[in-house]
Amino acid sequence: MSSAPNCPPAIHISGDTLALDPKIRHYITAEAERLQQRYSSAGVALRIGISEEFDPARGHRVRCELDARLPGRHQLMVREAHKEALTAISSVFAGARKQLRRLATRSLGDALSPPATSSGEMQACGT
Repeated sequence: MSSAPNCPPAIHISGDTLALDPKIRHYITAEAERLQQRYSSAGVALRIGISEEFDPARGHRVRCELDARLPGRHQLMVREAHKEALTAISSVFAGARKQLRRLATRSLGDALSPPATSSGEMQACGT
């Protein structure tokens, strides 16, 4: 199945009842779109899973997993678990941004580099 050239890659959200919560879905979608815009030239497809778990040592936690499919058959996996759902989600996206920056400088180079400004210089983006 192919997509149109200007369409953003897929964002797939899965999990238990937390994935159905509109506030959480909106937050995940906003973070995913922000990540895809930052690395739009690479065509990053994202799968985000969120679920509740009980760890006997740590108690009730929310686990968030992000699976990013990148060009050149690269894959990025980030997993985080926290007491609060929004904290787990923001942590997993922060970890993904960090790994994407690291991967861009090591192996993918131009495919993952953020777009340059019209003058040819890199633009500053704070995270």
